Amino acid sequence: MVIGVVATLVIVVVQMTSGSGGTENTSAEQSAAPAAVPPTPLPGENPEVKTPIQPPPQNAPPPTATPTAAVTPPPVLNEGDDCPDSTLAVKGITNQPQYVVGDQPKFTMVVTNIGLVACKRDVGAAVLAAYVYGLDNARLWSNLDCAPSNETLVKTFQPGEQVTTEVTWTGMGSAPGCPLPRQPIGPGTYNLVVQLGNLRSATVPFMLAQPAPAPPPAEGAPPPAAVG
Repeated sequence: MVIGVVATLVIVVVQMTSGSGGTENTSAEQSAAPAAVPPTPLPGENPEVKTPIQPPPQNAPPPTATPTAAVTPPPVLNEGDDCPDSTLAVKGITNQPQYVVGDQPKFTMVVTNIGLVACKRDVGAAVLAAYVYGLDNARLWSNLDCAPSNETLVKTFQPGEQVTTEVTWTGMGSAPGCPLPRQPIGPGTYNLVVQLGNLRSATVPFMLAQPAPAPPPAEGAPPPAAVG
């Protein structure tokens, strides 16, 4: 009987242990939390996304060189050679900065040898000319329009030597061939330009002003005599 009682106690203890274990497993499975969603990877952290590789600076293409204009050396002259344009300078001079409509301005044309050796050049009236332009670059007059010339004057210039020629402008407009009628140039600002062949001077501005009105006759003065 003792053996039977012991066997019965052992069976009861085994059943209680098995039942308790099954309950714990079920509770553990029911209380398990759902799996957390992984955070979105930042740019460059996702191994599936390929980031373009930048080449190192030493592998970059070399900069393209900027082409430069070739510098033309000055011509080599012997004394007595013809003067090229690069060895001469021309300029115009007005005898005053402002005139009145009806005046006859005097212009001086100056040719200077700016080279280092003596040379010769034709500076005659056939190739040396003065021009008047408006501020809109309209050509208004030239001394060769109405007084063309075939005169040649071959001058030997020493270094630094100048040749000057003076011309007078009547204040009338002109064009090549001197078509008539010629119109007077009115008040305004104009430019003088001197040209020798293809060599042109800088512009020299001057003004033509409107003449001042005649003063009224003094009170009590006798009237002008009638012309009959």
